[in-house]
Amino acid sequence: MSTSFHRVVASLVMLMAAGLSACGTRMLSDVDAQGSTDKPVFPAVQDANRPEGTYVNLENLSKVVPGMTKAQVLELIGPPHFAEGMFDVREWDYVLRLRPTANAAQRTCQYKVLFDEHLVARSFFALPQGCLDGLTHITPAAERHQAIAH
Repeated sequence: MSTSFHRVVASLVMLMAAGLSACGTRMLSDVDAQGSTDKPVFPAVQDANRPEGTYVNLENLSKVVPGMTKAQVLELIGPPHFAEGMFDVREWDYVLRLRPTANAAQRTCQYKVLFDEHLVARSFFALPQGCLDGLTHITPAAERHQAIAH
């Protein structure tokens, strides 16, 4: 076979390897095997696929609880809003627009779901503090941990 053919094949293999490495796991927070962290880190909102956020059904959001699979979380609140990677991703981030009642002011919250080593939802965080009050399973990041906006 010709040398140019080998170069083309080698180039394609290198491009594929580079592409796959970009699809690896993205973790901002240091997530342990149990799906927890002492310091949740939130990505910059402007880096989101939809930085303006999405309106979330509050009833569905309140149903997201520890023990759910990724498919169940996805069904309730949709895909994460950041480039999360493809394999063994253990951290999903969202930018949510909320209006809890008709008379309440609209607000934007960042929401983080952490998964354990078996990819089961275990921890939940919100930024800023109190933005998701009333959804009891969510740990406001600023109350329990110092949240870091990236």
